[in-house]
Amino acid sequence: MSAALAGALQTPPQPGAIVLAPCRIPDFKGDARCGVLDVPENPNKPEGRRLSIAVAVIPAVTQPALADPIVVLMGGPGEDAITAAGLLAEQFAELRQNRDLLLVDQRGTGQSGALPCDLYSAEDPAASLRDVFPPAAVKRCVRRLRAHADLTQYTYDHFASDLEQVRRALGYGALNLSAGSYGTRAAQVYVRTYPQSVRTLYLGSVVPLDAANPLPFANTAQSALENLLSDCAAESACHTAFPNLRDEFRDISARLDSGAVRVAVPGRTGTVPLLRGRVAEWMRSKLYRPKSASILPWLIHRAFAGDWSPVVDALLADAQASDAALSFGLFFAITCTEDVAFVQQKDIGPATAGTFLGDYRVRQQQAACEPWPRASLPREYRAPVRSAVPTLFVSGDADGGTPLWYKEHVAPGFSHRVELVAKGQGHTEWSDCISRLYQQLVRTGAVSGLDPSCDAVPRPPFKVR
Repeated sequence: MSAALAGALQTPPQPGAIVLAPCRIPDFKGDARCGVLDVPENPNKPEGRRLSIAVAVIPAVTQPALADPIVVLMGGPGEDAITAAGLLAEQFAELRQNRDLLLVDQRGTGQSGALPCDLYSAEDPAASLRDVFPPAAVKRCVRRLRAHADLTQYTYDHFASDLEQVRRALGYGALNLSAGSYGTRAAQVYVRTYPQSVRTLYLGSVVPLDAANPLPFANTAQSALENLLSDCAAESACHTAFPNLRDEFRDISARLDSGAVRVAVPGRTGTVPLLRGRVAEWMRSKLYRPKSASILPWLIHRAFAGDWSPVVDALLADAQASDAALSFGLFFAITCTEDVAFVQQKDIGPATAGTFLGDYRVRQQQAACEPWPRASLPREYRAPVRSAVPTLFVSGDADGGTPLWYKEHVAPGFSHRVELVAKGQGHTEWSDCISRLYQQLVRTGAVSGLDPSCDAVPRPPFKVR
């Protein structure tokens, strides 16, 4: 964070007011104005601990701006918005000609009282080869964060209240919400709570309020893997390089299951066991998008040949990067309350049987949530949202994270909607075609006239050497 941004965010605010000051945001070269909104951590205890909600406004090119800014709701959960200003300003460049881009770090992320966990340990990288959520690290995180945060107060309904207060404090009219992945949950909560405050809604890779993640992950990933194996067989270069890929995958899965695979850990002497669940979960994460999945056939083949180092190196690099990319304290605050608490033990077997992932991710997340404080959700919180706000749903048919049935489950509640299945695209992916549709939605404030058809995006070539 730059000194100018830090200074702007540390300006003492009056309750309910936001004082914006010029600031510099890393990786963004344009003008920006930053400030903070002072709110109680617990709305029911207004005299208690306070939070500073960080706000950044990227002003419209032409002033005065229209009253309906674009507001981006990030996913994860645990991603912050302000550090993505450079990418988002470019993504919405056309609409920024006469509209502000309003970025608000969700409570528990970025500069809004971030709740980091440091799950990866450079001293014990082997822990991240065993567990996606190392239990000792999770317990340390809970103890540390509870010393200065009430971990039951970082829910989407509280974030919705924060965002509404920001809107009013800055004098904006109805918002154009653009949300992806878990950010779509925040959008659903906001539009249900403050329907008059939303002008248009974009829901990319939508996540239902009642999905009970990660229970559906195993079947979603299995379908994505089957598609990947079939696509490799259909691509000449991939099939030539890996003609027996499906058999090789079954073989390495069996070897991992047997406990026979031992690997060297960078910077350590000796070897440690590498087990199927952790490798499967990492592979699942690569199946979210075709580009990240394109390396998997090569990695499977190298592992079949006995070289596990590419898998180990990439898995550990991703584990380390996740700590920087996500505020895991918020991730657990949201998912332990909204998702894992609703996973029924009787459903785990049927939902994960016959998949390469099995019940590993579900059991790992259940274990991580055991020490985590649970919030109380409002009544009917998980009920489907009903809204007349003009909404564009976009889901990729190559998304290994959010299946198409998520969209089919949520969309019927939105009476003014257009649905696009983006062929060849993965999780929250953008394209020129989607951009044109979104620009039309925002400029007209209506879905009438939107043509939900985009040309298929070719799969990127598979890595073969």
